[in-house]
Amino acid sequence: MHIAFKEKLKFTELKNLRSLNVMAAIVVTLMGFIFEFAYHDGYILVSGLLVSIILTSNYFLSFYSLPYREHFTNITYASIFLLHFWAVYVTFSRDFEIDFLLPLSISIFTFSLIFDRFYKSLIFIFTITTILLFLMLTMGEWEPEHTIALITLYTGALISNRILQQKEAYHSEIQNQEMRYLDLVENMNDGLIYVNDKLEFQFLNDRFCEITGFNREDLLGRSMMELSKDEGAKDVIQQFFNDLKNSTSVEVESELIHKNKSSVWVQMKGSKYQSDDSSKAGFMLVFSDITKLKLAQQLLKHKEEGYRSFIEQSAVGIWRAEYKKPIPIDLPLDEQVDLLLDTGVIAECNDFMAMMYGYSSTDSLLGKRIREFYHVENNFDEERTKEFMTIFIKNDYRISSAESKELDRDGNIRYMLNNNIGVIENGYLLRTWGVQTDITERKKTERELIETNHELDTFFYKASHDLKGPLASVMGIVNLARLENQNNDLEGYFSMIETSVKRLDRTLLDLIELARTRRGNTKISVINMKGLVEEILGSLKHVPDFARINFELKIDQHTEVQADKVLILSVFQNLIHNAINYCNHESPWIRIKIQEKDKVVYTEISDNGKGIPENIKGRVFEMFYRGNQESSGSGLGLFIVKNALEKMKGKIRFESEIGKGTTFFVTLPSTVIES
Repeated sequence: MHIAFKEKLKFTELKNLRSLNVMAAIVVTLMGFIFEFAYHDGYILVSGLLVSIILTSNYFLSFYSLPYREHFTNITYASIFLLHFWAVYVTFSRDFEIDFLLPLSISIFTFSLIFDRFYKSLIFIFTITTILLFLMLTMGEWEPEHTIALITLYTGALISNRILQQKEAYHSEIQNQEMRYLDLVENMNDGLIYVNDKLEFQFLNDRFCEITGFNREDLLGRSMMELSKDEGAKDVIQQFFNDLKNSTSVEVESELIHKNKSSVWVQMKGSKYQSDDSSKAGFMLVFSDITKLKLAQQLLKHKEEGYRSFIEQSAVGIWRAEYKKPIPIDLPLDEQVDLLLDTGVIAECNDFMAMMYGYSSTDSLLGKRIREFYHVENNFDEERTKEFMTIFIKNDYRISSAESKELDRDGNIRYMLNNNIGVIENGYLLRTWGVQTDITERKKTERELIETNHELDTFFYKASHDLKGPLASVMGIVNLARLENQNNDLEGYFSMIETSVKRLDRTLLDLIELARTRRGNTKISVINMKGLVEEILGSLKHVPDFARINFELKIDQHTEVQADKVLILSVFQNLIHNAINYCNHESPWIRIKIQEKDKVVYTEISDNGKGIPENIKGRVFEMFYRGNQESSGSGLGLFIVKNALEKMKGKIRFESEIGKGTTFFVTLPSTVIES
């Protein structure tokens, strides 16, 4: 169907040259018989028949001889010379009569246009004209009127040149247009094919070959239906062509088979076409590869199905709220809060969400205003609701693990844990997605646990205080017994009783301290860390071997903490006391370093003791745990430290190496907010 311009031009030229040879043979034959009939000149007839035979032979040989066809143009040029030599002979025979000379001149001019180059045309005109002129002069037949014919011939050469130039420019422009068209076709992003009325491939560009994986040679002449993936695809393509016959343009999506047997989804656009001579009809089709688009659509469909399944089967409430009008995010906070509560409605939610509020289906919640969910008993609830929304707005329309107080269908109070995110486009809040969990039972359990812990702490504190009285009495009795005792053998027993009572008293003091830290009766004050450490060291001077210990203090005298002094004292007194108890007794030293950076106080307390064995490092902060059975402590010191730090949002860790000592690292905010 589709042939490049040069090939098409060559084919047309061959066709025209064949016609020229046939027509010239017929004209020469007719003229030969006419001259024979009119002038009874047998030589003209015989020579004309010979020329006619040569021209006719040219015509037939151009079909059956490939070498002859390849040189057919030059052979035809030679035949034109021969034809005009015969015409010159006829004119010469008739004594150069003007009736013969003028038609000869016109013929020479006309046939000069057949040549594809001007120099060939000029050689043709010059050769024939020169022969005529030579014969006229030689035979003495020159007449003044012959001048007109000769001038016409030479003028015709110039005209012929102009016509050939225009012809060449016209062919060049057509060829350029053809090349641009071919470049466009071959470099377009879509596949392009031509099929005939039998749907057989007549032309296909490189892009179509890339889409299907086939070469041109694989497809030319084959039916397009062979590329159909299955019967369903064949029906689609067949219907496409049926519609195309009754319409100027049709578009459809179909599935083709790739050369490697995989599927290729294409979008086909087609239109009818007809050849220049109206002898052939077919269709021009443009193909766009939409395989990736189809795969993306299928993936999106699977994801949407999964998303729907996930939402419906989730054991948490999932919802989407839309607003009657998009909310500008540059509005004042109060206005945004009111719009969130009053214009937001539930547009989508899962069944679990409905069940959380006592409904049987999601339809009961759809269209419900956001404000209707929040339970407001007093001003405090109102403020908490607005605070919830304000945090959501200030945190770039996101909120995580935020509690809300709401009502279910029966008017019961429910506590929800919320994770919400807003969708912002072009400076407007369009919708909000939310995930919430019912924590009502957890809140109830937490309240019961808090009440129980409070009761235990109260009992703990009172019991510890109440036990100190009997211990003091026992100690007093032991001292009286020592005064009245005259038997030195009993002194050892009294010492053991005194040691046990002191250990029990120390335990009770630790228990009272622990109860104090857990009860939450705190009082915030400004504490100078250097003064605190010096105060603790002063209170521990009675400890055995205290005077032998080398203390290295690196504490900025301006470092301060805003916290409860009882809690701070508990932390540092226990850590320093432990360091004193466990440092190396031969050459003891303790280093205490405290510094503040970025509103955080960093503390390091190091000793050069035996270190903590690897197998007990994970238990040193447990209640009543003593890693060394020889220790006289209660096993509560580090437990108290950890609890006090947790209450003050602080952290503690340690590093220890056997035989080299232990270092405790404490981080504490410089301003403590009670938990």
